[in-house]
Formats: sequence, structure tokens, C-alpha cells
Amino acid sequence: MPEKIVVLESELAAAACSIGMSTLSYAKSKLYAQIESSGGKLIIKNKAGEEGYINKDSVNKMLSSSADSVKNGFNESQHFSAVADIVNLYENSVKVLTHPDRKGSHNVKNIDRFVALLYDDKFAFITGKEIIENGRKIYNLELMKLGRLEGKLVEEESKNSTATQQLTIPANNI
Repeated sequence: MPEKIVVLESELAAAACSIGMSTLSYAKSKLYAQIESSGGKLIIKNKAGEEGYINKDSVNKMLSSSADSVKNGFNESQHFSAVADIVNLYENSVKVLTHPDRKGSHNVKNIDRFVALLYDDKFAFITGKEIIENGRKIYNLELMKLGRLEGKLVEEESKNSTATQQLTIPANNI
């Protein structure tokens, strides 16, 4: 198994505190700076070479989903740290599920779910929406433990009879 990603033990909270910012504001400003330096859209690739991108809208969406991570036993600071490290997480992720858009949008090719190992049995569950003309927009991140992750994948499969997935978490690939 490769080295763990220690995003939850990052120095984001200390860095934010040292300049008098909340972890939310610090995470947002860190990602905004990366996005602006790349022309408004930051392209990233996962282990399999699948491109995704983040922009300011996707950063805001990921930051606003902290309640899901909190519900799963993490705190907001951990969630914001993970969002601030989305580039690293996506680069170390593997795709575990693909399904059509439930809303039936003609502009959306697929919804893709990716998993990145944080440490021990803790994972980042990353969602990307593959838009026909623009590519895969990474727009959601939820922190969860292995049991919840496996349950989420089974739940997703039951909602989407056309989903393709790998129900066992491919730890040897993460």
C-alpha cells in the first residue's frame, strides 16, 4: 500500500491561525490563488490519467459540504483541510463508480465518484460531473470512514441500475 495522505494532520489550521483567518477562509484563498494562476480553471489528473478541473464555483461547493463530513465523524477544520488539498487528493484517487446524471441533463455525460485514502480507514469521497463540452468538474468532497464508504457505494448502485463500479475499495491501487 502506498504512503497515506495525511491531509487531516496538515498545518492548515495553524497557518490560518497565524494570519488571523478561519480555516474556511484560508482554504478558499489557497485554492483561489491556484485557480487564478492557472487562468480560472485548474486542470488536475488522477492516478489513471483522468482529467478533472476545479474552478471557484467548485471550490465553494466543496467547502459548503462540510456538514456531510461532520455527520461522518470529522470536524469542519478537517473538511476544509481536505478541500484545500483537493489537488493532491484527486491526483491520488481511483474511480470507484460512474453513473448517468439523475436529473437527466443532456449536457452531463456522467457522474463519477473517486476515492482517495487519507489514512487508516479514512477516505475522501470525491464527486466529479463530466460535462460534455467542458470536461469533468470536481465539485464535491466528503470525508468518511471505510464502513460508511462501502455503504455509500452500495446505496449509489441501488439508485442507479446503470452504474458501473468496483464495490471493494481497491486499497492496492490507492
